Amino acid sequence: MSKRGRARSADLGLACALALLLAAGPARAQIRIPDAPDPLMAGLAIPASAPERGMWSAVHAWPLIAMHAALTPSGSVLTFGAPPGAQRQDGRVFDIWDPDRGLGSAAHTLLPNAEAVDSFCASAITLPSGAMLISGGAGYDSGLTSKESAAFDPGRRTASAVVSQLRFPRWYGTLITLTDGRALMAGGGKPYAPGVYDVAGSLKRGEVSMTPEIYLPGSGWRLLSRAGSREAFGPDLNRWWYPRMWVGPRGGVFGISSDRTWVLDPTGAGAIVTFPFKTPANADTRPNIGPTSTAVMYDTGRILQVGGNGYSNGYPMPSSNRATVFDLNGTRLTTADVAPMTHPRQWANATVLPDGRVLVTGGSRYADNDGADAVHEAEIWNPATRAWTLGASAGTYRGYHSSAILLPNGTVLTAGGGVKGPVANLNTEIYYPPALFTRVNGRAVLAPRPRLASLSASQFDYGGRATLTLAADASVARVALIGLASATHSFDSGQRYQRLSFTQDGRSLRIAMPAHAGLAPPGYYQLVVLDRAGVPSRGVIVAMAAAPPQPRGTVRFSTLRPVAMPDLRMRLSGTLAGLHPADAAADRLDGAFLVRAGLADPACVSFESRRYGGRFLRQSSRRLRLSPFERSTAYREDATFCPQPGLSGRGTSYELKARPGTYLRARGTQLWLDPSVADEAYAASASFETVDAPP
Repeated sequence: MSKRGRARSADLGLACALALLLAAGPARAQIRIPDAPDPLMAGLAIPASAPERGMWSAVHAWPLIAMHAALTPSGSVLTFGAPPGAQRQDGRVFDIWDPDRGLGSAAHTLLPNAEAVDSFCASAITLPSGAMLISGGAGYDSGLTSKESAAFDPGRRTASAVVSQLRFPRWYGTLITLTDGRALMAGGGKPYAPGVYDVAGSLKRGEVSMTPEIYLPGSGWRLLSRAGSREAFGPDLNRWWYPRMWVGPRGGVFGISSDRTWVLDPTGAGAIVTFPFKTPANADTRPNIGPTSTAVMYDTGRILQVGGNGYSNGYPMPSSNRATVFDLNGTRLTTADVAPMTHPRQWANATVLPDGRVLVTGGSRYADNDGADAVHEAEIWNPATRAWTLGASAGTYRGYHSSAILLPNGTVLTAGGGVKGPVANLNTEIYYPPALFTRVNGRAVLAPRPRLASLSASQFDYGGRATLTLAADASVARVALIGLASATHSFDSGQRYQRLSFTQDGRSLRIAMPAHAGLAPPGYYQLVVLDRAGVPSRGVIVAMAAAPPQPRGTVRFSTLRPVAMPDLRMRLSGTLAGLHPADAAADRLDGAFLVRAGLADPACVSFESRRYGGRFLRQSSRRLRLSPFERSTAYREDATFCPQPGLSGRGTSYELKARPGTYLRARGTQLWLDPSVADEAYAASASFETVDAPP
């Protein structure tokens, strides 16, 4: 057998062994939970009031205005909304932040979105596959359509355009995951449609998208043709602006759209029923309505909605401090007003904390004003008492286009604000809730936390059981499951909170996972335990009826360098791949490729671009070019290269699957696919080494 044949045989044997392991199911041994130092908890200057009011970090620089923020299954944070360091409305750049590396620039990785997708004012959810679906959006500057979607893979750190277009434009639409794992998109319209300012015109021109759509990977988007509703998603009072919506315990979808509430059945062609909520915005009663309000599911089937009294950024109206609780658990929806906030707010953010309390941050007392109208003081709502307490004050105004998300360490990342707005916040602040602190000898300090040592699995089915081991003795009072955050425009469509029943035997907990998808739709959640003092552990990310979460740091991007010219690297120049002097900044994106199993032969390899996910290097007229993926056999074979020992006796040579005997080789600084010849110069030019791309 040839060397190449033996290599293929070994690769296939390894693949078969891996397949057998996967078929055998998850290992019975506990999964160890790392206990790495947390730089976000180190060196804090803790004020005396922290156990009652919490505290804020200093203001730290952020690469872009983070109007969208999401916690990924790998534990990294994805933000987007504007180009790095700029104030343009263009969502074609992603920032990936690794919280375990602190708040310095080294913790950030900037990646471009797929080139044909502008995700400014889009909506995002994480699909059960682990990939994030980012749909709709588009701004002034790119001129791109608002019917596109991008699929972002946080494990591979790549983005690619989704082939199937939305049926309607979805700038300012909302995405959530249904009980069967499909994605529901509702609301939205054409970018900058006048909506509330020209209802008749918007209706006549068809600018507002009043019929929801469903996305199924592999099948694309389809309309819920019988669920169209002007009452729920029309231009009146901007009901189409980011409808607030959640899957309820019974599997249907409940939503709030400005002055209306509604219940949607997503099965078949769909159906919808709408109900009045409160009066339109006004300066007297100041109802908590409109897309300038904020809302969160703080417990199973229970939603807190607060603030608002406006329909758009800068809408000239005093803000509301009113609060309403919706309960979806009975046979009929119940609604009750509860105690108001101390501060009226528009464009605030609501975040459910590990202990089930709701944190409200930011906002303005009038429209989207900074200055005297800015609200810096946080407030926390306690579901047990239905009362509010005041928290510490932030250093920066965060209103329209800001975001706030819960991190696994129990803190809340707040970022963004601006484009448009009275601020341009290329910065972030972190809020540390009171539950993270205690007093020792009268001094405020970080509270000792329960620490998780191991978990029986990272992936669970409905009705399953989890076994959790603590690292030290602790009396556990609560176990909670919290949906991973995906926040924009004062609404976190990913968060939902559920208490889990459990038994404790020493350091071992046996936990009952959710019984059905109405309680926890397929996707990713933080699993958190709280001790008797109410102090939360770090959250561990688990999958419910979804692919196992992929840890950070498992994906490596690579490039090639010629053995004969080690100072050069394979890098893109436009769509053409060639050889260029090593340059960390240029090589980080244009010289970075994911080496995948070959598209035409799993024993071979294909090179997918980091910068343009979903595009592969392929032979085209014997040159090496980057090209969008195609399903044809010809494309797959032209993009598949079979490695074998270097023809020069060093490194690796890559034979083109489509043309046996043809190898990738360097002609000076150009890369060609040439038939082999018995020549030392040819052999040297066709031998390469793999090197890591800059992180």
